[in-house]
Amino acid sequence: MRTVVIDKRFCGPKSSGNGGYCAGLFAREVDGPAAVMLKAPPPLDTPIDLRAGEDGGFEAVAGDTLIAKIEPAEVTVSPPPIPDDAGVARGHDDFLKAEGGHQLIPYCFVCGKERAPGDGLRIFSGPCPDSPVNADFWTPREDLAGEDGLVRPEFLWAALDCPTAYALRVGDTFTLLGRMAAEIFRRPKPGERLIAAAWRERQDGRKHFSSSVLLDETREIIAAANTLWIELKDPALIEKLRRENA
Repeated sequence: MRTVVIDKRFCGPKSSGNGGYCAGLFAREVDGPAAVMLKAPPPLDTPIDLRAGEDGGFEAVAGDTLIAKIEPAEVTVSPPPIPDDAGVARGHDDFLKAEGGHQLIPYCFVCGKERAPGDGLRIFSGPCPDSPVNADFWTPREDLAGEDGLVRPEFLWAALDCPTAYALRVGDTFTLLGRMAAEIFRRPKPGERLIAAAWRERQDGRKHFSSSVLLDETREIIAAANTLWIELKDPALIEKLRRENA
């Protein structure tokens, strides 16, 4: 059994961990591509035990609460044409102009506008013009590296996560991450300029599916993800999240 603690720096909503970051931490239990199904909001500054599950795979548990299930997975992506650098820059600019939707979480470690440079990742993946792709540039900083000098996997999972929410393009609809499967082909060094790009796949009722990739400076895919987002319908829960994240 391994125990992890999610520092409050790595929040999504103010009161819980960013889904992609937490999924990446939990996925270390799996050798290779993994899927993480979030069952409850990952708590901050709280010990979370990672242990073998009864049905195979692994579980993340805080006290008596099941936080996530983790298992090996296959990741399949067929990206649309990724816009050129000018198109990606437009996506970044349009993100900063937009309101509503997932941006109701302005302190998110990955995409929060209120996070200072060097604190949050500040990946602002807005809609690229004349494209189904949402994208932004991302240059990882030195503090995101592991002992081997490469960016730690959980930060790559985080960078793959939030762009898939914006790529749904559902306006003011509030969605939360339900499942994320990711595969890392190459971990970059800090200072490499990457592109985080995402696109919508399909919708099934309250379930929204999207995918994402990280591209390096040669536009080779170094990581990829498939995600499931759940549309929130409970007005009381939505209002609670609005108040907590104002």
